[in-house]
Amino acid sequence: MLLDNLGLSLPSLAHVTPSSLLVSFAVLLLVTTVAYVLITELYRQKVRLPTIPGPTGYPIVGNFYQLGHDPAETLRQWGKQYDHGVFQIMLGTMPIVVFNSMQAARDVFIGQGHSLIDKPVFYTFHSVLSSVASSIGTTPWSESTKRRRKTAMSAMNRPGVASYLPFIDEITKSLISDLWERGEGGEIAFDPKNSISKTVTDLTMTVNYGARLPPDAGLLEEIIDAEDELSRIKTPLGSTQDFIPILRLLPFNKKSVTARETNRRRLAYLHRFSREMETRMEKGTERPCIQVNCIKDDEAKLDQVDLLGISMSMVSGGLDTMVNTIAWAVGTLALRPDIQDKAYNAIVEAHGSESWGNTDDETGVPYMNALVKECLRSFSVLRLSLPRAAFKDIQYNGMHIPKGTTVFLNAWACNRDEKLYGPDADAFRPERFLDDPDLPHAAYGFGTRMCAGFHLANRQQYIFLLRLIWAFKIEKSLDAEDKGFTTMDPLGDSMEPWHLAAIPPSFKVRLIPREPEALKNVLSG
Repeated sequence: MLLDNLGLSLPSLAHVTPSSLLVSFAVLLLVTTVAYVLITELYRQKVRLPTIPGPTGYPIVGNFYQLGHDPAETLRQWGKQYDHGVFQIMLGTMPIVVFNSMQAARDVFIGQGHSLIDKPVFYTFHSVLSSVASSIGTTPWSESTKRRRKTAMSAMNRPGVASYLPFIDEITKSLISDLWERGEGGEIAFDPKNSISKTVTDLTMTVNYGARLPPDAGLLEEIIDAEDELSRIKTPLGSTQDFIPILRLLPFNKKSVTARETNRRRLAYLHRFSREMETRMEKGTERPCIQVNCIKDDEAKLDQVDLLGISMSMVSGGLDTMVNTIAWAVGTLALRPDIQDKAYNAIVEAHGSESWGNTDDETGVPYMNALVKECLRSFSVLRLSLPRAAFKDIQYNGMHIPKGTTVFLNAWACNRDEKLYGPDADAFRPERFLDDPDLPHAAYGFGTRMCAGFHLANRQQYIFLLRLIWAFKIEKSLDAEDKGFTTMDPLGDSMEPWHLAAIPPSFKVRLIPREPEALKNVLSG
């Protein structure tokens, strides 16, 4: 009876063959796909921002696959076509407003700073990886975020940084000693990045938790590897499933699996260091560090999730930026003996050839301050700053950015803005910051949500580079197999331009002690 009502009969069903079923399935799949493409494209056109120009892109994916292997540089070139260096791109069906010029970035990120205090939510990072907590720089705005950020900035202001100087002194000495030993006093060439990476990791954890990393086998390597994997997930363009939601339905979702495993690995060592720090506090043996200062801040009233978020900010921020900035700097100095000579002469003029000065001498060598700023500007390690979201509607030069819109600051483009830095914007020239000490750079972002630890980062990089240049003459390797090391161009030589942090190429240098006896004395002092 049911078959009769449906107009079917057993003989008709008997004529259904596997091939006809396959054809029917193929037709259904084709119709569904076409419908999905059409609906998605109609929606994509609907959500484009009508007052902001930009490339149209393709159905479903938008401009995602047009960005190429170096998205920040692609966006820099696209930005030259549009007034004010502000334009929109489409990543999937999500409109993104990109700020490419320094003037526009400062006008909006500083001039309308409260409008950009929010952060967008990305599926892979926020829903999969950050299951317990997320860093200050990636968390949407809330009272909790405001409280964490205020407390962290207080712990990393100038007085706070001064209390961490004994750690910085101790660990930079360890680095110089390690480099001297590895290079056998300048006799052999080697790649210093491994030493830099381990030292910065140790320093970051020590300043945050108040104790040197324990000598557990594989612990240091585990932290470095897990944080590198985290950076790959955290990059603004790291996961297509963030912008093309249908990809989240794939049965074998490697990106989500990797995110969950990375989160598990990271929480394991962060929880361990927190417990060890709490034990020291119970015994009264703690030393000044960021976590202790945050816990002792009576006004903050932070819970364990807040403290974990601050730790995540410190660890990721330090490893993303400092390792690669210093590595780029060492390679560049090896190719620029003229800059080395100027820096060394300035250090000797300030401190003499028998000492590299005190860690609390923040402005004693103006040329070194200029060198640090030029490293931050020229290498622009975080090329696309962590994205913002409009907290309220923004009006700028006839363009309307609605509340909730995701906004990219292209620090790479801003730091190469010829309207500000002149025709030699691509050149590595520290003197530009001596000529104008107030000259800005975009390495730490701008406005209310700029990097909370910029005072600490500046101080650490100043001390690292000053001690390195005072201790060693840095020469590129003369070994036959290393002769390809002739440039350190942040544009052409970056190993993974799509990575959150621009990674320099491998290189080898000789570190020749300038004054061996004086170096021995300061290391033993």
